[in-house]
Amino acid sequence: MKFKYIVAAAALAALPSTALAECKVEGSGEVNVISNFFETLELIANTMKECERDGLVVDAKLTTEHRSETEQSFAAGSSPFDAAAVANSSITLLQARGQLRPLNDLVDKYRDTYDIEDQMLIRFGDDIMAIAFMVNAQHFYYRKDLFEEHGLAVPKTYDELLAAAKTLKAAGIEHPYGAAFGNSWELANEYVNLLLANGGQLFDPATSEPAFETPEAVEALEILGALFEYMSPNSMSLDFGGVKRQLQQGDIAMAIQWGDQAPTMDNADESTVVGKIGYAPAPATREGGPPASTFWWDGYVIPKNLDGDPDVTFQVIMHALGAETVAKNNDTTLWIRSNYQPTQYTAAITETVMGGAPPYPMNPQSSLAHSSLGENISDFITGKESAAQSLADAAKAYRAAAREQGLLAN
Repeated sequence: MKFKYIVAAAALAALPSTALAECKVEGSGEVNVISNFFETLELIANTMKECERDGLVVDAKLTTEHRSETEQSFAAGSSPFDAAAVANSSITLLQARGQLRPLNDLVDKYRDTYDIEDQMLIRFGDDIMAIAFMVNAQHFYYRKDLFEEHGLAVPKTYDELLAAAKTLKAAGIEHPYGAAFGNSWELANEYVNLLLANGGQLFDPATSEPAFETPEAVEALEILGALFEYMSPNSMSLDFGGVKRQLQQGDIAMAIQWGDQAPTMDNADESTVVGKIGYAPAPATREGGPPASTFWWDGYVIPKNLDGDPDVTFQVIMHALGAETVAKNNDTTLWIRSNYQPTQYTAAITETVMGGAPPYPMNPQSSLAHSSLGENISDFITGKESAAQSLADAAKAYRAAAREQGLLAN
């Protein structure tokens, strides 16, 4: 999967291609899909439901517990879900456990019908295991008016970000910064961004031993601790949605947030800061370093153990991911399809990725490390233990999980 090619293809978007005007799924039955809950996935779920008719039922479950539910369902004797939305990290264990159905035959059968483009295909070796529809990265959100008022430049490093936070707090802004520290997965994601940008890694590729007890790893965690000093007291209970609302309500002046949330800043129905939010590449941990972010794709997979018909399921997915969906909802996200037209809201995603932000690693070791970090590093941020101790606890948890998965010898 050539991640930077996807961004380049989106940035150099071609003319819109011919799209399906209506759902033309052939076959019958029931298609049940599970996904995370955010705007783009809600849009796709609603588009899937356009395929409902006599003899065909389409149900989409959107939940923040999607990952655990997907893993449980795909491991069962028969899955209640015929498809699931996944991303770089969440596909890895499913693939490693052999729970995904290769899609090569369906792609070949429906390539022309649904104008399936090569950059949409997520491969493991020769097997197509997912159909991707969007790319995303976290980048910097900031209040343009406040930065101008206080003479602040957009920070290019975390030292500069912390200096800006100090200036804004001294000027009377009680909580200048916001981040999603309240969910273990999201907290770990904040940390992994910093760790990789700081020259660290999650595990030793030769041995699968954890590699996050290094000076670079400690320094990255200490950056999170320094940021916490400028955040609201309830930050350890906030997820990305909560941070988005903080920005929209003017409660904070800066955040590292997912790029696809940018259009919501100018939604007058929910935002009080319309036109006041600026977007920039994620800062680096050190001068001249890459942006402290990772590059993600989102897509759909079909399990081997589905109850329904994979052919019908695939058609429903591809209807929802068609060029017409992109054309009608161009500003919703950074779509992978070539008819996507870049907007002011996606430029910072492209700049972050083209600036050197790596793709989130697609292997089961990284997924296990991510979970172990998320369950342990909050103890440092809240002052219960040292950064070194929190990382040691995470390494211990990772080793136990890796042994259970057969990735480490006992």
